[in-house]
Amino acid sequence: MIEICNECKNDKIVLVKENKRSFKIINSSRVFINKVKVDKCFIKDGKRCDYLFEIECNNIKKVFYIELKGKDLKHAIEQILATIEVCKSSHKGIKKYAFVILSRYPKEDSSIQKQKRLLKSQGIKFKSATNLHEEVI
Repeated sequence: MIEICNECKNDKIVLVKENKRSFKIINSSRVFINKVKVDKCFIKDGKRCDYLFEIECNNIKKVFYIELKGKDLKHAIEQILATIEVCKSSHKGIKKYAFVILSRYPKEDSSIQKQKRLLKSQGIKFKSATNLHEEVI
């Protein structure tokens, strides 16, 4: 069986979910979104996030890196950073956003704060949420 790692859609709602955690894009402009299943499809080995979305709207390109996780925020950010590294040549010059959806939000220690500073220094906007995040484009 051949697994398709991506699909391009212009649906009003684009949703990914796993173990009661969900990330939803509300696509009122009905732009085309390339949804890529990263984990064990686009990237088969090593650290990687669950999904990424490539979006072009009003001549602005964006990429959303998504990790749906239990409570290990540090590991989730590591997975996103690893995926960004793999995709750096194809996403060069594109606005990057990292989203982690957790079942429980952990207490942040200095290592998590350091990771967040690293994301920010690379121009990557970071958001986290518990169970569900909706992003309007």
